[in-house]
Amino acid sequence: MNNPARAWLQRRYIAVAFERLGGRVPGGRVLEVGCGRGALLQTLHGRFGARQVVGLDLDPRMLTSTRPHPRGVLAADVTALPLAAGSVDAVFDFGAVHFVAEWESALAEVRRVLRPGGRYFFEWVTGRVLRSLYPLAAEGFERMQVPDANALLAALEARGLRVGGAVARPRIAAAVTCLVGDVIGVATAV
Repeated sequence: MNNPARAWLQRRYIAVAFERLGGRVPGGRVLEVGCGRGALLQTLHGRFGARQVVGLDLDPRMLTSTRPHPRGVLAADVTALPLAAGSVDAVFDFGAVHFVAEWESALAEVRRVLRPGGRYFFEWVTGRVLRSLYPLAAEGFERMQVPDANALLAALEARGLRVGGAVARPRIAAAVTCLVGDVIGVATAV
């Protein structure tokens, strides 16, 4: 999941979909949750026009392999973000939060750190076929209560993250490629 092919796909496909659905964040402060090696931090700065980019990952080993760059990185859990309420203009989630057992708590934290009008750019895998492979990659994943696409969208709305029409369900066969989420969207903090 954290490999050059996935990073290339995230830059070339998912970031393009994010921009189409939610626009840019010129001059903004953005957070990438589950940043891994930090392969997309520069994309958030360049493509989206962010002034400040912070990457966060639960696994400190990932952050030690992060390429040198002027952006900040933090080792932290997305269910307890070490940022002040209303302190970021956008949160980017390139297929990370759907690995979190307490995903509803993670969504609440995303909403907490977003300023009103801030955006949550998300890629989620909700399809059962693709998710059936995840216990091989994530400890404890088989015990997770995974939402389907409609339940995810309802959970976002319930936490003050309005999706509206800013969602796409890619035509690429995600179950075959194992490379893209089956729900890509942008929610706005209300």
